Amino acid sequence: MSESTRGLDRRTFLTGAAALGAAVLLKPALAFAEPTAADKLAEADAVRARIVDMQAQLDVVTEQYYKALDEHAAAQQAVADAQARIDEATAQIAGLQEKLGSRARSMYRTGQSSVLDFIMGAATFEEFAQNWDLLEKLNDNDASLVQQTKDLRAEVEAAKAELERQEQIAAEAAAEAQRIKEDAERSVAELQALLAQLDAEAQSLLAQEQEAARQAEIAAARSRSYGYSGTTSPVPSQGSVVDYALSRIGCPYVWGAAGPDAFDCSGLVRWAYLQVGMSLPHQTEALYNAAKARLPVSQAQPGDVLWVGYGDGCNGHVGIACNAGGTHYVHAPTFGARVRDTDGLGWAGFTHALRF
Repeated sequence: MSESTRGLDRRTFLTGAAALGAAVLLKPALAFAEPTAADKLAEADAVRARIVDMQAQLDVVTEQYYKALDEHAAAQQAVADAQARIDEATAQIAGLQEKLGSRARSMYRTGQSSVLDFIMGAATFEEFAQNWDLLEKLNDNDASLVQQTKDLRAEVEAAKAELERQEQIAAEAAAEAQRIKEDAERSVAELQALLAQLDAEAQSLLAQEQEAARQAEIAAARSRSYGYSGTTSPVPSQGSVVDYALSRIGCPYVWGAAGPDAFDCSGLVRWAYLQVGMSLPHQTEALYNAAKARLPVSQAQPGDVLWVGYGDGCNGHVGIACNAGGTHYVHAPTFGARVRDTDGLGWAGFTHALRF
């Protein structure tokens, strides 16, 4: 791994660490400002974006980490190769030293006069010249063996130096890669811990705000509810039915559910009426058939069931009127929605007010 690569990685993670520190320091400042759920969500989104960025950086340094491991393995192989050359050169030196030692011992045993005897004992000039050439070749061979020994010793020393250099490179590459990877993982882990805390705080604040909004909506709905002064018989416990239905605002729509924490449209009607001791059918067409009176929506009282049928004999939609005239109502709309106060959904255009 090059020095420039390591420097770049360090600068990258110093920047990331600074951003992380800034994110952490933001928390007490927001605490004095009474943060809202939106504030916490925005802060969490900023940290989440930083995590995405840091994760991308972690991916890069992880790749560099594995590259460094490859470099480490290559360096270790180079060490092994250098050691093999050392072993080979050492064996060759031992062989050459044995050859030189053998010649020296041979000359010592026969004495130096044997050389003169070998030259002067020639019977002819031609034999003398041949013996002289042979001695020169022997001397040259001795000198060559000595030089080879010196060269091999130098090669062994160079191989030892290369061995040490490769070991140092391998150690530095592995250690630096490990440090960079640990820095990245630590930064991401710290950001993820901060994000989890911010998300928890945001969800807590959001729940509080939703409950406050729900209570405000219920209070507003009650304030818009009016008594009914018509000639038809009054709706039993109409105020209680409306109050019970309004208390379920915010609960999710689940097909076939009838409370207490999830509802479909007729399930909400059935549950609210059960709270005042009346058992109504859990099906829109059956509700229509069971009603004691079927009135125009304009004659609805608080607590009446607002109804619309879809012409197939079984499907339709219902809600509970919150005011006289049915312009204000509570219902469980449809899949993916929650129990809510009056909305502008056109398909909820009720045609009848059912009284029980």
